[in-house]
Amino acid sequence: MKSLITTDRHRVSSASHNSLIATSQSDRSRVIYSASFRRLQQKAQVFSLESNSSVRSRLTHSIEVSHIGRYIVSQIIQLIDDSQPDFDDEVKKFWREHSLTISNIVETACLMHDIGNPPFGHFGEAAIVDWANSNELEEALKSSLRETSFDTNELSDELLQDFKNFDGNPQGFRIVAKTQGDDGYHGLNLTYTQLTALLKYPYDAESRDVNRDKPFTKKVGFFRTEKKVIHDAWKALNMPDNSRHPLSFLMEASDDISYCLSDIEDGIEKNVITFEQFKESLEPLLLELIGDDKDKKKCETLIEKLNGNKHSPISPFLAFKTELQNLLVAYVAETFIESYESFCNLKINTDIISGDTVEKKILDGLKSFSRQYLFSSSEAESIELSGYAIISGILEEYQRLLKLSKDEFLIVINNDFKAVAAKKLHVHRRLFKKLPEKHLHSYKAAILDRGILPAEKSSEVDEEVSIKFSTICPKQEWILRAHLIVDFVSGMTDQFSMEFFQSIKGIKVG
Repeated sequence: MKSLITTDRHRVSSASHNSLIATSQSDRSRVIYSASFRRLQQKAQVFSLESNSSVRSRLTHSIEVSHIGRYIVSQIIQLIDDSQPDFDDEVKKFWREHSLTISNIVETACLMHDIGNPPFGHFGEAAIVDWANSNELEEALKSSLRETSFDTNELSDELLQDFKNFDGNPQGFRIVAKTQGDDGYHGLNLTYTQLTALLKYPYDAESRDVNRDKPFTKKVGFFRTEKKVIHDAWKALNMPDNSRHPLSFLMEASDDISYCLSDIEDGIEKNVITFEQFKESLEPLLLELIGDDKDKKKCETLIEKLNGNKHSPISPFLAFKTELQNLLVAYVAETFIESYESFCNLKINTDIISGDTVEKKILDGLKSFSRQYLFSSSEAESIELSGYAIISGILEEYQRLLKLSKDEFLIVINNDFKAVAAKKLHVHRRLFKKLPEKHLHSYKAAILDRGILPAEKSSEVDEEVSIKFSTICPKQEWILRAHLIVDFVSGMTDQFSMEFFQSIKGIKVG
């Protein structure tokens, strides 16, 4: 584990951190104080545009996941300290001395795990993916490259790969690795350890296509625009390409433990489902899972909590939730310890909570209940349909910018009124002006292939961008332009996306 935790970053930090603990604290603060993290407070976990503040947002969910992450690490440290004769003194010493550092790394990965989620959750993701697979976007690509020598029929799959595989995971990695920071190029400039600890799926679309038989290829974990960053991280940590950091398994397990129970609790809070429904669904599963003595005790205790105790000061659901979380945390810590060398040698090819275990079956049962009674509820589905229409509608309007040739888009960037009038780009110019300065800054940094320092004059930067436009490959520029649009849309909160959609569609004027 020692070689996989480092203070190295993609860009040398101006902060004077020379210890692992100080560096991990710095990474944590960079995430907590970022605008992308704050926006999670207005992105729904399940119920979008929710007025009941006790129902979870992506922010409160992420905080709960981070608690589970720290809890798991504390259990691992206790197991290592207490009774592990197979662990040599150096390993025990490292975990003892760097317990807070490791806790910080896992906690920060947990805090970031949803940072790339678009408005309206999975339906926001679906809207972007469906748009990327539409004939209209392919036609926009062909229109933009119409005056080039490229065969657009052959290029469309290559240039649309990132967007056809869009997901909150690679978008989150893009935010923290590239777009969030002040220079628009190095993101939050987190340590290589922190970046790799965030990555659940260590493939981009291209490498995933040729490694479908490998583990962790369910989704892509990064876009081609961040390929160099993650490869530099793997190299710095002496990790093989497309490998997964041991601590990312703990982050993923923390999310798995947290979100099922939290979603159900929110459903009960909103009266979408009842505790009795939950109990009637889960109790038969627990009775069925009673097997050997070890599993029997676990299941009987959970059933006891479900049925409640009239003398208990807490509700049956909270008692059940607490018991199950403790059970799952202990299981994850014990599994990590049992296969410690394999985790550290990057030989593990399954999630921690997996296989034919009672823990996995209980989690699967919770997910099945949520799908059947919670996510399919009339309220949840109505909001999801609205969210899908909102995201699709915004992308439809901004597709206009993706139809422009490289030279036409430069006219819009430079706000050249005469050229705008001559090319009839009035609507395009107004749509462009709605894009946040932060995203435009990152787009320009990507065009220049360098960070833009805060002290640089914007006029000089714009002049350099105009010069670079004459030499940049049109297909490379188009990918960056498409990411600019998707960065803008996916970064919106639920409420803002609804209001913005109403504005550009003329539903609400003002």
